[in-house]
Amino acid sequence: MYTSKQTSSSSVPKARKLVKIILIVSAAISVLLVGLLLAYTYNNASLTSNQTFAHKLDIAIEKAHNWVKIHQQEILKEGNIALIRMLQDIGTMQPDPLYRDTVDSFMTRPARPDCWKRLIDPNRPLMSSELNQTITQEYIDNKWTLYAIAPESANVTPEELKLFEPDYWHDRKLNHQLWALLHLRRTQSSAEKLNIIIEHLCERISKSQRSDIAVVDIYIQKAAFVLKAGFPQKVRRRWLERIIANQQPDGGWNDKWFIFTSGKKPTFGLSRPISNQHATVQALWALYQAKYRYACEFGLHP
Repeated sequence: MYTSKQTSSSSVPKARKLVKIILIVSAAISVLLVGLLLAYTYNNASLTSNQTFAHKLDIAIEKAHNWVKIHQQEILKEGNIALIRMLQDIGTMQPDPLYRDTVDSFMTRPARPDCWKRLIDPNRPLMSSELNQTITQEYIDNKWTLYAIAPESANVTPEELKLFEPDYWHDRKLNHQLWALLHLRRTQSSAEKLNIIIEHLCERISKSQRSDIAVVDIYIQKAAFVLKAGFPQKVRRRWLERIIANQQPDGGWNDKWFIFTSGKKPTFGLSRPISNQHATVQALWALYQAKYRYACEFGLHP
């Protein structure tokens, strides 16, 4: 009897301790779930009226336009042809001497292999030997684009490049896969299979964007590329609102949101990176598409 009572009395504190642990763990899980729900809502639920959004969009575009004007020579010196292509597309939506002159100046300058200029002018002649030599030297993302701008001259197949794989690539490579297929579609607009893959990639990108919190370069890129693909319904207006909110005082954008960047490791420090042309041109491109291509879809007056 004595042993039984001792065991029973000693088990009471253990039971209380176990209950306390369970309560603490349950509370922690609840806080985590509430935090995730709030973060998801913050990233996806639009917080502004149509009128306010339109006003902020116009201001953001004007400030970004001025940034590009100030940094035009830097953009040309860097010679990132993807950014030049985006500026060209902006110019088709809203003709502007700044964008036209930037593209024209780029096209008259010597470029890293000249075959890249086919990205700007789909009818530009190119040398097959130069194209294929360049393909062998580039990373997979650029191989895709080089194939896409001249499939009839490339000595590589999309199957070898896994370009048509709908679920193989992730993160930035997924975005670049979509980018390449959009250029391939410029000359193969009737390819039903291609359109199906593009829509599938856009849906994957859209789903990943819903759970993103950090408004960094890749966040901007996702929205811009899906809009270019022709699927504004897969882009939440809230994403554009957050892009606008992250515009820097100088009118540009950078690749940092608090401690987060497009890289996998957080970057600690109070210093604010300067705006860069990659994030800025992509953001400007996304905002132009919202205003001039999909005004109705985003609650803007046409």
